[in-house]
Amino acid sequence: MKYAVAIVNIKNNVKEAIEKAIKLIDWKPNDSSFLIKPNMINSRKSDEGVTTDPRIVSSIIEILKDLGCKIYVGDSPGNAYPGRARKIFEATGMLNVIENSGAKFIEFESEPPKRININGRILKSIAIATPILKNKIVNVPKLKTHTQTLMTGAIKNISMGSIPGSGKAYIHRVGITPKKMAMAIIDVYSIIKPMISLNIMDAIVCMEGNGPTNGIPIRLNKILVSRDALALDMIAFKMAGLEPSKVPYINEAIRRGIGPRSYNDIPILGDPFEIVKFKLPSTFIIKAYSLLSYFAPIIMHSVKINYEKCTGCGNCASSCPMGAISMRGKAVINKSKCIRCYVCHEVCEFGAVDLKKSFLA
Repeated sequence: MKYAVAIVNIKNNVKEAIEKAIKLIDWKPNDSSFLIKPNMINSRKSDEGVTTDPRIVSSIIEILKDLGCKIYVGDSPGNAYPGRARKIFEATGMLNVIENSGAKFIEFESEPPKRININGRILKSIAIATPILKNKIVNVPKLKTHTQTLMTGAIKNISMGSIPGSGKAYIHRVGITPKKMAMAIIDVYSIIKPMISLNIMDAIVCMEGNGPTNGIPIRLNKILVSRDALALDMIAFKMAGLEPSKVPYINEAIRRGIGPRSYNDIPILGDPFEIVKFKLPSTFIIKAYSLLSYFAPIIMHSVKINYEKCTGCGNCASSCPMGAISMRGKAVINKSKCIRCYVCHEVCEFGAVDLKKSFLA
């Protein structure tokens, strides 16, 4: 049952729920050294539906330590540069959990990445964070909607989070449409997939609407666990009320045959499967998606700075893959350069980037 997904409701104890889920899929460590890769996009906390819950990471560390494993924890957040990951881990309470649990925090930007030849559908090579390549991985995503990819889960968490620094900007430049972004994500995932030992999804407080950082928190109080990231995403997205193949990168993974072809092929273990229909991002029109077979499901919303909320921090400007944002005390968008990748909306911690619906939408 390599594609089995365990769903466990959290009642009182997060660790007990994870242990139950791991037992259900009969997982045992296949190495003595593990990298835990949470979703740490910015300094907003887990109960806002943005970052991975520190209790999950703490529980995984304890479980692996009891099995005699050496444990590292790290990520490359949005707009990453040396020192930023540590600030985000500290602000969210994750760094304290890591240090108190006896694991070692690793900042992906602290050492040069390794360029890997992919020869994929859209990427020929990509620079991968060195810690990703040195250890077996426990991938710990958060279940969220996403303005550019519709949903985000295990595959996107490990694929985009494994690319440090400016490499993410390159992915957004080549992934200018949902179809191209899907190809890029699966190109990267195809390389990293053999290194993933386990996927544990945080579905305690999720996000709907215009995620992955500025949507609406939605509490499910669940943990989902699987050896296979594609299987996990399929079940999680179906649980969120969405046909998984509507998500462009899921469709691309199915097309390449790198996992289950349908959620109907996936054994579901544990607590009852319940569908909770998420509000989807305003940037996606599912009817258009169905008609166009995911060629261009985004009805192109523009981005606009909310100057009452903008603090002038510059995160949007430094993360923009096209250099379309300049700082003049506050952010200013050059609309002629903007490719509507919504990275600025994603990295802004203050909700200062609004999505403006187009006439066509």
